[in-house]
Amino acid sequence: MQAQEEVMVGVGVLAGSSVMLLTIAWAGSLIAGRCDLTGPSGTATDLTLTRPFDPIGTGVTTDEQTRVGAWIMMVSTLPFLFAQLPLLPGHLEDGPTAALGGCIVASVGLLAYSAYQVASPWLQQKKIEEARLQFFRSRALQRVASFPMRSTSRTNRLFQDDKQGHLTDTVKNLFHTFDHNKDGKIQQEELRGLIVGIGLEEAGFVPAEEQVETWLKEFDLDVDGTISEHEFVTGIKKWTNRVAQDKAFYQAQQASAANLGDSAFWAQKSNEAKAVLELLESEAGVTGESEEDTEEAVELDPPQIYRKAALYMLAGAALAAAFADPMVDSIGNFSAASHIPPFFVAFVVTPFASNASELVSSIIFAKRRRKRNISLTFSQVYGAITMNNTLCMAIFLALVYIRGLTWDFSSEATVIVACTFAVGAMAGTRSTFPTWLALPVLALYPMAIAGVAILDNVLGWH
Repeated sequence: MQAQEEVMVGVGVLAGSSVMLLTIAWAGSLIAGRCDLTGPSGTATDLTLTRPFDPIGTGVTTDEQTRVGAWIMMVSTLPFLFAQLPLLPGHLEDGPTAALGGCIVASVGLLAYSAYQVASPWLQQKKIEEARLQFFRSRALQRVASFPMRSTSRTNRLFQDDKQGHLTDTVKNLFHTFDHNKDGKIQQEELRGLIVGIGLEEAGFVPAEEQVETWLKEFDLDVDGTISEHEFVTGIKKWTNRVAQDKAFYQAQQASAANLGDSAFWAQKSNEAKAVLELLESEAGVTGESEEDTEEAVELDPPQIYRKAALYMLAGAALAAAFADPMVDSIGNFSAASHIPPFFVAFVVTPFASNASELVSSIIFAKRRRKRNISLTFSQVYGAITMNNTLCMAIFLALVYIRGLTWDFSSEATVIVACTFAVGAMAGTRSTFPTWLALPVLALYPMAIAGVAILDNVLGWH
């Protein structure tokens, strides 16, 4: 009885988590990351949102790899079909066999998905590229803040309230310092001089040519191969907003420690970004280049990667098993104290509590309004659902088979598969998503809750 209750709670939390990620996280990221749709194909333009209330003319565009992730997510629902076999007429006696078959299929799917991630680590590479760009921005802002400005008595502050125009004056001063021909634009040669002048071209850092490409890609809004004064000021301001997300904390530091200048702040942000980059590179099995480390990157052997991944998965399964009883007790106690039915606690309350950080971080990341950001956000959603459908289902179906339990979760399985195919079919067949698509996707969430309640209580679908 207790084992049946634990699986019931687990499947409820699994269903609630999957549906929440596929609806609220997906639609919220679409709304937060929307940009103007331009061109004959209606492709989203990075960093451009001139029509924020236009649900048709705005949206997001993802890359091809994200579409592949959506198809993989749909294929990962196969274990649910095996689990439902006992419900078919004439197959009631096949319950244990169906659970074992579903467990094997889920386990094979998990191994195949893990092998795919190792063989084609594009999702991890996206994270590394974004971390490397964040490191580049913070390092550039550190150098800009420490560059001695000519003919100005103001302190060189890049991060403060700009009502007095301090930031604008500082950045304009830097722009005109390296606009040698005084034509109001920084050409590529002048941009190379700026990179050298502020001290970014140094041992172990990004090569100058890559930096030129990055500056142009980030700042050259009209794509004419040069950077105007307006583009330069706008670009620096965007960098400060992206890198320094804790303005109140920094201002409090300035109030209590007058000797902490902008250069020290950006040095701190640079070190933080560098630590994140090195951590991601370490997890990916490479040693990234830095100022102190210019050695050639070293890759882990495939057997080492597989062993490490297997140990992590076994550790995760052990933790899930260890905390299953306390989780069931907590949900039961919370349901009794709040007079909320246990189903809604498992399906609604618990997934929000356990996935709140992932939900918020996905939306914040999507707000950067870039194709690579929204691609990574959607890919993480599809990857999380794939892991739910393989790893979690393998554990649940193994318990059903070993303990001789009853698969009594047809309604939850139905809404998981339905929501997965509703979002996955759309995401796998197109790369651009207008903002209006967020509305029907959000509507799937209350429909899923109502669907489980009707299937369970009205139709008796167990």
